[in-house]
Amino acid sequence: MIEKIIISLLITYTVSMNAQIKSSFPKMSGHTLDEKSITLPLSNTKKYTIVGICYKRSAENDLKTWIQPMYDVFVAKAKGTDYFDVANYFDVNYYFVPLISGFKKAAADFKAATQKELWGNVIDCDTDIKLLKTQLKPSNDDLPYFYVLDVNGKIVELVSGSYSESKMEKIQDAIEE
Repeated sequence: MIEKIIISLLITYTVSMNAQIKSSFPKMSGHTLDEKSITLPLSNTKKYTIVGICYKRSAENDLKTWIQPMYDVFVAKAKGTDYFDVANYFDVNYYFVPLISGFKKAAADFKAATQKELWGNVIDCDTDIKLLKTQLKPSNDDLPYFYVLDVNGKIVELVSGSYSESKMEKIQDAIEE
């Protein structure tokens, strides 16, 4: 009986995530921590975009496992000087959107604890959070989600939960296709 419940939950989770792939990412407006207005998905971009979303503070521990690997692969490499290291270079737009309640009040503390060079990658969202959750349909608010968007704003990959090499490979594979 327990096995059937677990299998049912896994199928529901997989169907929920796969249903989002190939759909358009909803319009999301806000401003970065360096006070620049932004709307996702980006228009007129020639790069893939990775949008990391945290729906609740309870996702913070899993999210923290992603910070250094995402920085190393998508931020530090892009700003590095070794452009001949093609295997490790991904020219993408990368944004993190904390959709947690009270972020507007906590933004100053978050900003103080974040490297200044990353302020342009963190978005304080002005769009209604409930509307975004309805459109994105996260199966578990307690997990961080990473959406890979193609140049047209379509979701081409989605991973959630704590960091693993296989999840990072899924993101990288989606960008390389």
